[in-house]
Amino acid sequence: MTDDVNPAPKTQGPTLVERRVQRIANARSVTIGLALTFVLLALVGAVVIRIVDQSSFPSLGWAVWWALQTVTTVGYGDIVPTTTAGRVVGGIEMVLGVSFIAFLTAGVTSIVIQRGGAAAADADRAREERNTQTIVDALTETKNAIAQLDKRLSQVAPTITD
Repeated sequence: MTDDVNPAPKTQGPTLVERRVQRIANARSVTIGLALTFVLLALVGAVVIRIVDQSSFPSLGWAVWWALQTVTTVGYGDIVPTTTAGRVVGGIEMVLGVSFIAFLTAGVTSIVIQRGGAAAADADRAREERNTQTIVDALTETKNAIAQLDKRLSQVAPTITD
């Protein structure tokens, strides 16, 4: 005789992306990752802006200062590109900075919400288990009371005449 019941599907662990996001979600990783990414974006932007707009950025130091302001969206305005190519680089640097901040914020927010949801689900599960145990205890008590009544009835029944 064959069994038509399918075995329960195996639960798979978190995907690679989920594991990466969880790893990034802790505060130290976020801080270090954010700082390194901003520095890398600023350095690349500084080198490029220094090459394309040498008149506005006479030194790599000034270019790095401008790139850090731009990628972090601070933008003091004390140094600005004056050539078209420099403005294009500046625009790209701004878009990358804003996009990166938005992506990082969304990722961290998603993890915080998932953790909150998991905690709420655990609390719901614990409450349901307590409720179920209360019901089981009440049913057991009721079963015992019925068994006692049945026993008493079987003792009394022979003494009752029709």
